[in-house]
Formats: sequence, structure tokens, C-alpha cells
Amino acid sequence: MGERRHVVILTDADNTLWDTDDVFVRAQLRLLDSVEAATGKRLGSSNRLEFVRSFDQSIAAAHHLHLRYPARMLVCGLEAGLKGEEPAEVAEVVIKGRVFSSAISEPTIEKILADYFIALKRTPKLLPGVPEGLSEAKALAFDVHVITEGRAEIQRRIIEEHGLSAFLTGVSEITKGPEQFLRLRRRYGNCEVVVIGDQPSRDIAPAHAAGCLAVLIPSKFQPLWGRETSKSDADYIADTFLSAITWVVDRGRT
Repeated sequence: MGERRHVVILTDADNTLWDTDDVFVRAQLRLLDSVEAATGKRLGSSNRLEFVRSFDQSIAAAHHLHLRYPARMLVCGLEAGLKGEEPAEVAEVVIKGRVFSSAISEPTIEKILADYFIALKRTPKLLPGVPEGLSEAKALAFDVHVITEGRAEIQRRIIEEHGLSAFLTGVSEITKGPEQFLRLRRRYGNCEVVVIGDQPSRDIAPAHAAGCLAVLIPSKFQPLWGRETSKSDADYIADTFLSAITWVVDRGRT
């Protein structure tokens, strides 16, 4: 067996290193509570999270910023939903800048949004196997770099709060696609580039298309627009970050 090439790990962060979904679940349920309190209307369905996410995902799927769409749209959408409007119709209306008749005053909307943003800033918990996986990667002199479609400064804050800086070479904010992954693979020359992420459509498929090894750690949350993407592009499906790193190590021994 010849000498192994240096390994570069390009890892997603949200729902790969830490549980961002749990933060959003709590924040979105609190948002629904606030809209209900402001309108005096209560949701009849018992699945409150499904209700919120039906509007969230409909807006995100149609908006050019996807999940970065303005949160005010979701407040308007939930109010309309409590009146019986359908998610797809609501998404079309709010994205065009129109609003349904609202019973919520502007100061109340501002307070609801302020509380929502505070809830979203809660530091997410690390997912199982992350500290161990990063330690293993460092011991083997792997370069581990975070690539994210979120805001890099937020990811750096979370990294600092969890004391992970010593295990990572940096954070890059990118728009994930085959061309971007191809540029990254070329940047690292003869290194073996492994992409680890939770989204088949945003992490695995484009990385695999660019010639990177791709390891999927499936998350609880899959965006509406990515649910049809097959997991078959993944070279390996791991249950934790540690098992992803272990697979990379074991692969190099064969």
C-alpha cells in the first residue's frame, strides 16, 4: 500500500456538528405561541411544529433567499394560517409584499420578532460523536474546515463557545454547488477531500459531482426542496460525526 495522501475534511456545521434543528423547533413553537396570544386564535391541530413548518417551508421554497427570508413573513403567514389560509397561498402573498388583514399591531409584531431572534441565538448543543470525531481527526493531522451556507460569524461564535477552535482550520461561508466544491477540491491539490454534511441536496450531491468523497450524517430536518434528492450519492452514511471520521480512517487502511 502506497503512502496515503493528506486528508482534508470539509464539514457542514448546522445539524452536522451541532443541533441547530432543536434551536429552531423551540424558537418556532414560541413564535406560534406569541402569534396566538396576539390574535386570540388557537391552533386546532395537535401538531404545532408541523403547522409552523408548513408555512416556513412554503415561504422558504418560493423565496430567493430560501431559509434566510425575512422572519416578518412567517409572523404574517402564521396569523393567516390561524385564520384558515393555506401555506402555498400565504407564501405567494407575503413574498409579493402583500399582507392579509392583520389584527396584530406593529409594536406587537416588533416584540414578537425580537423575542424570536433572541430564541434563535441560543447556542445549540453539540451532536453525539462530535468532540470525539474532531479529536480523532486532529490526532491524525487531518485538516478540518467548516463550510456553511449560514453566516460565518455565527458559526465562529458557536465554535468558540464550545471550545472547538483548536480542532478546526477555519470557517468559510459559501453557496454550495458542484462548481464551488470543484474549486475547493482543486485548492487542496493532491489531498484527499472528504465532505461531511446532513443535506443530500446541498452537501452530498454537489460534493460527489465535484469528485470529493461525500459522507452523509442524516439530520431530523430536511428542507422541502431537498427531500427528493437521493442519498445514493453518499460514499458512506454515518450515524455520528465520529463514525464518519472512523470510516475515513478505515478507508485509508484498506
